[in-house]
Amino acid sequence: MPLKIPICNFDAKTGILCTRCEQKLKSGQITEADVSVSRALVQLAETNQELNKISLLKSYAVDGDYVLEVDQHGLATFRNNEKLKTMLEEKLSARVWIVSSSNSERRYLEDLFFPTRVLAVNTVWLPDGAKLTKVIVPFRKMRNTNDIERIKRIVRETRGIELMVENERDARFRRS
Repeated sequence: MPLKIPICNFDAKTGILCTRCEQKLKSGQITEADVSVSRALVQLAETNQELNKISLLKSYAVDGDYVLEVDQHGLATFRNNEKLKTMLEEKLSARVWIVSSSNSERRYLEDLFFPTRVLAVNTVWLPDGAKLTKVIVPFRKMRNTNDIERIKRIVRETRGIELMVENERDARFRRS
């Protein structure tokens, strides 16, 4: 089962887009991030057969990071072999975030926060009618501030969600 990517495998290997893929790029069906990630995955798949079993559905470039939306098998492949993700990051010279293709907002957030467990996802409606999504994570497992700010930017640019992250202890104090 070959690696499934948004562009032709031949284009990914040669680095030159065929007219069909070029048209997809111009029309916005695919992005430059899709092309870059596809090329990197095809190169890595030559020496890592595990990658031939995944499907890359969409890629996003957000502030120098890449977000890869993959099928469920692809998510499991990257989680079970952290070395593959590290090699992809080296190939792209950027941080890579792997998420599964899901319509669920909670699932998307859980994938971005992985390995930190998401305890709760709540929607807060602000007085001006704006929507804010609040994520609560365990206090001891709270990611560093830079990662949280990166996740907030990623979620805002890829899903249009304004995100607020709290740790469990702070959330408990607010309820008291």
